Amino acid sequence: MQLNALARRQAGLAIESQPGFVARLKALIADLPTDSAQAVLDELAEADWADPDLIAALCRISRAGAAALLRSPVLRDHDLLSLLKDSADCASLIARRSHLSPPVIDALIAGADTVTVTTLLNNHNLRLNAAAFDALTDRARTEIALRAPLTRHPLLTRKAATRLLDLVGPDLRASLLGRFEGLHARHFHTTPPTDAAQTLHRLQGGDFVAFREGLSRLTGLDRAVVDRALTQDSAVPLVLLLSAAGIDRAAFADILTQVQALNDGHPRINERHLAFVRGLFDLDADEARQRLGAIYSH
Repeated sequence: MQLNALARRQAGLAIESQPGFVARLKALIADLPTDSAQAVLDELAEADWADPDLIAALCRISRAGAAALLRSPVLRDHDLLSLLKDSADCASLIARRSHLSPPVIDALIAGADTVTVTTLLNNHNLRLNAAAFDALTDRARTEIALRAPLTRHPLLTRKAATRLLDLVGPDLRASLLGRFEGLHARHFHTTPPTDAAQTLHRLQGGDFVAFREGLSRLTGLDRAVVDRALTQDSAVPLVLLLSAAGIDRAAFADILTQVQALNDGHPRINERHLAFVRGLFDLDADEARQRLGAIYSH
């Protein structure tokens, strides 16, 4: 077989299987004693000259040693996709290959079990694309085991990281925030904060939804009022919200920076208006709440 492949290459001919060639060799190897067959299978698993049709056929024999053939460099996409379709047992071994094309990766993500997909994620030889990370993040909504390897994957996209922030716990969230500057999510599925300290802590962690929920609870204003106030260009509504929530003016500069980062640059403020808006902290909580209610409740 090796000499045939070499001769065809030297003649500039395609490597093509001869009629009956694959079936005959498969039968010969399958009939060998275990030790002899294993030696042949191990050599074929590494051979870049092997006949692809033979390798694909041998992957289907019942010998345990045939599993090594799934790492063969000559297997083509259609061979791998066919093996995935025919045998779920092949999936985890295919996921360990040093190279997989996007169609094969997509097939694994769509059809393989959680353990196999985790193996795929832990195989950092593979170049996963943005579409693969989107699909993996979709699966991570219901398959918790995928969240950690996804979070730590070196090629994780910013879009996928943003979606993961909605799903993961504090440790993985901290890891994501450390990797992606200015990352934030708009739909955290977590318990709303109950006091000012928790509200500010959640803002610092990039959880803008929880910050707005916290302000609503602290001020007694509807979330719709809070959300509307925070969409304004002016910083006046933000200061009124903080005053109504009983949050000290000393935290204003840091809060403003965080809110702008998470809120598309709103509110905008210049030095001329800074002294004026700071003066609004002199209002007591009830006065600030009344002003907001009068402006945004209708």
